[in-house]
Amino acid sequence: MRAARSNGCARLAGIASSMSALLPRPQPDRRRKIAMRRSHAPTVGPHTRAPASKAPLEVLVVDSDPSVRRGLRAAVTTFGHRCRVAASATEALASHRNRRADVIVTEWMPAEMDGLELCRRVRDADAGAYTIVLLTRASATRRELLQAVRAGADDLLRKPVDADELEARLIAAWRGLQSYRSIAAHNVDLRRDSQILFRTARVDPLTHVANRLRLDEDLDALQAQVSRYGRRASIAMCDLDSFKLYNDRHGHIAGDEALRRIARTIRANVRRGDHVYRYGGEEFLVVLPEQGPEEAAAAMERVRAAVQELGIAHAPGAKHSALTVSVGVASIGVQVADSSVHDAVDRADRALYRVKAAGGNGLAVEPDEAQAEVASRRFRFLRSGRVV
Repeated sequence: MRAARSNGCARLAGIASSMSALLPRPQPDRRRKIAMRRSHAPTVGPHTRAPASKAPLEVLVVDSDPSVRRGLRAAVTTFGHRCRVAASATEALASHRNRRADVIVTEWMPAEMDGLELCRRVRDADAGAYTIVLLTRASATRRELLQAVRAGADDLLRKPVDADELEARLIAAWRGLQSYRSIAAHNVDLRRDSQILFRTARVDPLTHVANRLRLDEDLDALQAQVSRYGRRASIAMCDLDSFKLYNDRHGHIAGDEALRRIARTIRANVRRGDHVYRYGGEEFLVVLPEQGPEEAAAAMERVRAAVQELGIAHAPGAKHSALTVSVGVASIGVQVADSSVHDAVDRADRALYRVKAAGGNGLAVEPDEAQAEVASRRFRFLRSGRVV
């Protein structure tokens, strides 16, 4: 034990001499300071250093006195941490912004700026991270301590600095920062998981296109754009023809695969800025921003033909030999500024049912009721790619 203590004291001898400028030789009844004689200096052993398996602290010492800077730097490095020094608050801020410190040990009144203002600026520069700030001062009242904490300081060390107190503060700082970083990392994971869940909740798990929840949100946003900025758009309702017969004949697994293929086909045959949703069952809805009736009808006719060209064999007894889709299109914001998006969905649905009533595998454009007289002259009903 005596040999171990002798070795520990010998390791401290180098820093003790460099720290002697921090304070005059203390009296026996005073607290042990950094510059105390070797027989009373704190032993530096493995338990006083930052754990070797964990990153040491980055400590920034700010003091206008070169001897104090040297002494504190020697002590901090002896405790197993990295340390850099600054002679003024301005230099300290520049160093901190260039490479963020974990702990800043600063005198109450550094050159160019008081320590309280330095605390405030450090807090402003942290930007989501956290830096432990320890102020050093020969004496301080309780009110001054409260003032320091309110300015952003974490604790106050009395000058001349006691080696044990400094080490204790750095141990506490290391533990606190580890907890802070663990919580911060956990929060990052939570935000990532929340974003994933947010997106997942808005995607249909079978077809991987957007679902009804996402549709409701997007329709509200579209309504605001139409009403406020006079934007136009078209809505297309798509429904697979006689899909129940297909399911009954081939089974639900084959039906699910057919829905996936058709969803991919719809997605591949519209613009990148268009939005495809699974409306329910075998129905899909497409929002085509900034497209009027003619452009939307042409785009959805391509979709209708592409689905037919997939050649997915239908069930015996179906009207068409392959799976086909019926499409109803309605536009919003083309003629009437106060058009309702939900009204456009209803009109697209009515156009769809007209196609269904005519045998399916076609496309119909529903006129705006407010412009029915004008739109009726442009009404087109396409069936199997032919104008009827």
